[in-house]
Amino acid sequence: MNILITGANGYLAKNFIKKLVGETNHRLILLVRKGSDINELIELVNNSNIILYDGSRKSLQNLNNYKVDLVFHLANYYPDSKRPAIPEKIINSNLTLIIDIVETLRVKGNNIPRIINVSSSVVNNNDDNSLYKITKKCAESYLKSQMNCQTYFLHNIYGKDDTRPKLINHLINSSKSGEKLKMMCHCDTKINLVYVKDVIEAFMLGLEKKPNSENDIYTDSLTLKEVVDTFNKVSENQVYVEWPRDEKIKNSNCIGSKTPTGWKPKYNLTSGLSEILK
Repeated sequence: MNILITGANGYLAKNFIKKLVGETNHRLILLVRKGSDINELIELVNNSNIILYDGSRKSLQNLNNYKVDLVFHLANYYPDSKRPAIPEKIINSNLTLIIDIVETLRVKGNNIPRIINVSSSVVNNNDDNSLYKITKKCAESYLKSQMNCQTYFLHNIYGKDDTRPKLINHLINSSKSGEKLKMMCHCDTKINLVYVKDVIEAFMLGLEKKPNSENDIYTDSLTLKEVVDTFNKVSENQVYVEWPRDEKIKNSNCIGSKTPTGWKPKYNLTSGLSEILK
């Protein structure tokens, strides 16, 4: 099977690609932003199977050299402390790209392949009105209206060698430096943390077994205080946290769908942290 993976330079995509290369014989076509560092990717696939997207539909013409059987749409631009909220980049990565892919395939008369759209639980958060949410929601609606598409909603993913500015990494870095970590949310705010290996297993299941039209990849929710307490039980280095006094409890735990049929997480927070910190 020929599988197109967008956002191939991302943390989640690289873990998925390594799994596919190590355990399957599928042919992978990797889509990355022009100017990206592809050194790690060319160790996994042939350089000719990497497509450089410059934001234009013209740069996708090489897609017509392949008979794409499945698209894993992992490209994503989520503003954070390392990524500024640039509207053009948010719109292009989260919406324009997948439209360009579909229309490029359609123009050449190819059958539109099955698409697994990897989205975010933010889409189901009624308190969020960000451009990020709007673009992800629009992409989901576009795909639903036109073709065979299934969507995975991801929550807070963590794992080994993750350099993104996420909660678990903040805990690890603060425990090593000894600096007190100032939390922005109330200690009773709930969060859903999913170990990266469990997410990849859900993706692998979706290769051969068609998932539900909408799928939430989630585990048991924990309060932020429970997360910190669990971390301190597992880690040799303790983390010290300063909680906000007057911050209201926010609902960051939005589950709108069932988990994929046949999938359930193998890792809880204790076992996931134990594997990362060992």
